[in-house]
Amino acid sequence: MIRRPLMQKEISELEAAGNVCDNWNGIRVAEGFTTKNIRNSRFTGKIKLHGFTGKMLAYAGVQFETGIFDSWINECVIEDACVRNVKLLSNIVVSKGALVFNAGSIICDKEMSHICVGTEMGHRILKKQFTENECAVIGRGTYICNINLLENSHLGNFVKVENGASIKNSIIEEHSVITDNAVVRSSFIDSYSHIGEAEVGNSLLGPLTQIHHHSLLISALWPEGRGNVGYGANIGSNHTGRMPDQEIVPGLGQFFGLGCSVKFPANFSEAPFAIIATGTVCEPQRLKFPFSLIKSPSPGVVSQSGLVHLNEIVPGWVYSKNAYGVFRSIYKWDKRSGTKNGLSLLFSKSVIQSVEYACNAVKEFLLSQKNELSAAISEAELPGLGSNYVAGENMEKIIEAYELYFEDCSFYQKNGKLGESIIFRIEENKARDDKRGQKIFDDYMEFHPRDEEFFEWLRALTVSK
Repeated sequence: MIRRPLMQKEISELEAAGNVCDNWNGIRVAEGFTTKNIRNSRFTGKIKLHGFTGKMLAYAGVQFETGIFDSWINECVIEDACVRNVKLLSNIVVSKGALVFNAGSIICDKEMSHICVGTEMGHRILKKQFTENECAVIGRGTYICNINLLENSHLGNFVKVENGASIKNSIIEEHSVITDNAVVRSSFIDSYSHIGEAEVGNSLLGPLTQIHHHSLLISALWPEGRGNVGYGANIGSNHTGRMPDQEIVPGLGQFFGLGCSVKFPANFSEAPFAIIATGTVCEPQRLKFPFSLIKSPSPGVVSQSGLVHLNEIVPGWVYSKNAYGVFRSIYKWDKRSGTKNGLSLLFSKSVIQSVEYACNAVKEFLLSQKNELSAAISEAELPGLGSNYVAGENMEKIIEAYELYFEDCSFYQKNGKLGESIIFRIEENKARDDKRGQKIFDDYMEFHPRDEEFFEWLRALTVSK
């Protein structure tokens, strides 16, 4: 328990080590406390110190011993952690094993029982009690290094915030990394996510979400997460010209390609594992076709059908033609989180239901057609396509892709493992990539070897005959 005041001998030792305090009586310490490893720091307000063992914490190849060095501490609770070279640490609980190094302001100046996600107008409130006596918490084993600002935010256990990142009014859950000048504002970031060189605002991101390379994500409700936002992606069109009152709901495992732009409002929650191709500009929409590839329109098709303003969608393509990408993503989810539930998500009830809807919708549409299929089919004829068209020649292939998913799903549900045909398709996808790469680079195979660890993981999940 932290209850006793400092003894006069301890105060003298602290002052001799270059520490200053407005009121030493405002500091409470645990039994067994020693003044060792507290140097050249300023203390203001009520402070609780657990004491420092001098345990070494490793960061970037450097050893840091627990203690308080060259920092200003105000109204804080500090366990056996390291606080070094911090300009101001105010109203913060620093948990055991945390490292706070070379930082500007790490402060909490208000109650943080909720944050605003979704529309920037503050209509959606995420309520979560994550404070201790109105202090923000830095979790166990969390590292905060080389940043300027961390304000009114909670960090879970084993989080990393580093290299110029800035966080305000947010919750960052365990094992997530915010780095390389990333900006996070009024957001909830779930565990094992990684945000670097990107801006995220008013968003709720599920676990294992990856956002990198100068991309933008605003007003996103993405509870299932496990997706990726590529370089230059602009997912932030939440203004209507009047107020920032629009939002987006991405789907499980969705991939936003390089330089794509998605206009709000947009709802992809019923289309898990969709891919927005590089450079595609998407109009507002609600999509209900999973495993879809959305790409810029093919001029020859749309000019005949008068659908020039729509993108082309290829439902089921991601599962039938990009199995390598699907299963390697699942492998990375399991590897990063240390769990083995990726396949259960792929064949979960919600994904199955979305595939059932899409497959049945296409079958019913084909049964209703008495004449020859048109070159392009839109949402008006096939509900759920969003602001896209599907080429008539692809309709049978869509059914084949979804039935392939059902076949694999049924096998997995019966055996708890994958069928051998999946490995064949993945090998085929990899061979296709290798063939293309070797045409472009003579030394392609020398520097793009097989990911043997991934294939070993895959084989371990496969029933062999």
